Amino acid sequence: MNLREFTTLIRREYWEHRSLLWAPLGVAALIVLGTLFGTHLQGGVQISMDGSQTDYFVKLATDVAAQQKIFAIWTAALVLPILIAALFVCFGYLVDCLYAERKDRSILFWRSLPVSDRDTVLAKFFVATIATPLLVWAVALVASLVTFVLVSFKVAGTPLAPLGQWHGPTWLGVQWTLLQNILVAILWYAPVAAYLMLVSVYAKRSGWVSATLPPLLIVIAEGLIFNTNYVYQFIVYRLTGFFKAVNVGIGRVGHGASGEAIARSVDDAHQRLSAAAFLGEPNLWLGVVVAAVSLVVVMRARRLRGEA
Repeated sequence: MNLREFTTLIRREYWEHRSLLWAPLGVAALIVLGTLFGTHLQGGVQISMDGSQTDYFVKLATDVAAQQKIFAIWTAALVLPILIAALFVCFGYLVDCLYAERKDRSILFWRSLPVSDRDTVLAKFFVATIATPLLVWAVALVASLVTFVLVSFKVAGTPLAPLGQWHGPTWLGVQWTLLQNILVAILWYAPVAAYLMLVSVYAKRSGWVSATLPPLLIVIAEGLIFNTNYVYQFIVYRLTGFFKAVNVGIGRVGHGASGEAIARSVDDAHQRLSAAAFLGEPNLWLGVVVAAVSLVVVMRARRLRGEA
């Protein structure tokens, strides 16, 4: 397989499954529009704070380090809704990508071309786990720039004006961190993607039912027979572990929190921007191995199912 053939296969996937492109763009547009319509330009913000909170934001005007931390947090937070939307779309794509070609018999057309099952499976896996996540990163990068401009107008002339300060090196550092996080997420969700493709290649009816019913039955059976929930905990851990590791929420301080509590929450969120520590998780690399083995099975199964 040469690069031109692989690029053609990727373009084919985006042509047939346009939601992979439009979902991230749509969520980013909603974020920008929400910021735009929530912005009445200068002087359009009303803020209610107690004394300790006011003191914190007064100090923020001269504390460049704190400004950079908050700037980094809200910039990084923009990628999360876009990434979550892309994950749902990619999961749906993976469940359907091999099942649909058998259902509508388009596999017969693609088999008439000099494209192997290996190349086809790898292209579909690449689109869902690498190309689309990188698209998410690029879209979030642009959205952060547009949103910053709107936010800077929104907070101008208010006690939150320091939040509208631009920090170029910090922004570049955040984008690099987000790109690293995207790559970690690719590795973390690789076995999930491979499992969904395995379901898709064997599914006889609804791919979603085939993907969710066996784990559900195993969870129920484990609870009834052994009175444990290890399988359920594993599934939740695999699906949400990445997002629990990367937590940029600073709203947990609650209403009326003190300036010290806000500062502690900001520091904690800033320390958890990067998912690089996940690379030391044995479960991550074990999942990569499982994904590789599963893809080999998918390639062989596609050939056998296509001939059936």
